[in-house]
This record gives sequence, structure tokens and C-alpha cells, in this order.
Amino acid sequence: MVAAVDVDDLPGPDAARLREALGKLDFARPARGQAGPGGPDRYQYDLVVTDGKRRSLTAHEPDLSPELQSVIDVLLPLAKPE
Repeated sequence: MVAAVDVDDLPGPDAARLREALGKLDFARPARGQAGPGGPDRYQYDLVVTDGKRRSLTAHEPDLSPELQSVIDVLLPLAKPE
């Protein structure tokens, strides 16, 4: 699944929530604990943000920070099969 969005195109509450979560997201440490895959039947999230500079991260369930979970909560309903 892939979601490619422009924050400015999102409805106001979603855009505000996404901006706030991205502002707090530590791209150097997106997970709460585990650095590797979460195990069978767990999701891997690859996030790329381009806002004047390009930042990316990869995180695995269940070790998502609250900020990353907020980002995923906004983007997941917008995702489509790749």
C-alpha cells in the first residue's frame, strides 16, 4: 500500500494533525525499542517526507512512536495498492 499526499490538500483537521505529528517525529529514532522487523504478520512502514529537504525512516510494528502512529493513522486511509 502506498499513500502519496500533499498536506495542503488534506482536510483541515487531518492536515493539522499530520503537521503536528511530523513536527514531533524524530527521524533518527522512529521506533520505541526494536530496530528490526516486528515478526510474522507485522507491518513495515516506510515514510518519506519532502518539505524542502528529504527525510525518510523505516519502522516496524509494534514499536511505533506515538508521533509515527499519528502519521500512519492519517495516511493509512489514503493508501492504495502499489
